Amino acid sequence: MDRRTLLTSMAAAAAGSACTAKDAGSGSDKTGRPTLAIESDGPGRWRVRSWAWRENAWHPRIARAARTGAGIEVSGPIDAADRAKVVARLGA
Repeated sequence: MDRRTLLTSMAAAAAGSACTAKDAGSGSDKTGRPTLAIESDGPGRWRVRSWAWRENAWHPRIARAARTGAGIEVSGPIDAADRAKVVARLGA
């Protein structure tokens, strides 16, 4: 395989695997959705970063989680599915 063939095949592979927001679909099943992040904010407290699709872009939604006598309490605007993941991760 010569250099030109190699570079052409690499460019074709990169172009074929690229994704954009236009082919993402609708709702929270969009390709390229940023990951849910849970960061410690002190003993028994966490900062949670979820993402919402608005105005053709991903926007962060920040919430707080705290361990209470009743379990994990999440306060703030995050997706319901992300809220369940946070409680599952921190409750174990």
